[in-house]
Amino acid sequence: MEDYDIVNPKPDALVPGLRDIGYNIESAVADIVDNSVTADSRNIELEFNWAGEGSWIAVVDDGIGMDRDVLKDAMRVGSKSPLETRHINDLGRFGLGLKTASFAICKSITVF
Repeated sequence: MEDYDIVNPKPDALVPGLRDIGYNIESAVADIVDNSVTADSRNIELEFNWAGEGSWIAVVDDGIGMDRDVLKDAMRVGSKSPLETRHINDLGRFGLGLKTASFAICKSITVF
């Protein structure tokens, strides 16, 4: 077996790079809404509050939800391989959408 090192990314360098990945507000919100669709939501509400630095966007749905472990994995950059078998309704591919879309337009992500 070869000798190798594990090199973890530096979040303070990675996140700003992900912010500049090419999203605009419309594509970022659409990517996040895709997660609601994948979660079998029947109702999806978007709320926008434009207040300069205090602005926020909420995507609220009635989907199946996530337990703590699933949520932690969902917040991991690159949480799914594109080679994994997925449910037919899963619109994701790389496990990046929630994070990259949020990083592109927000300074923080809160999941309730």
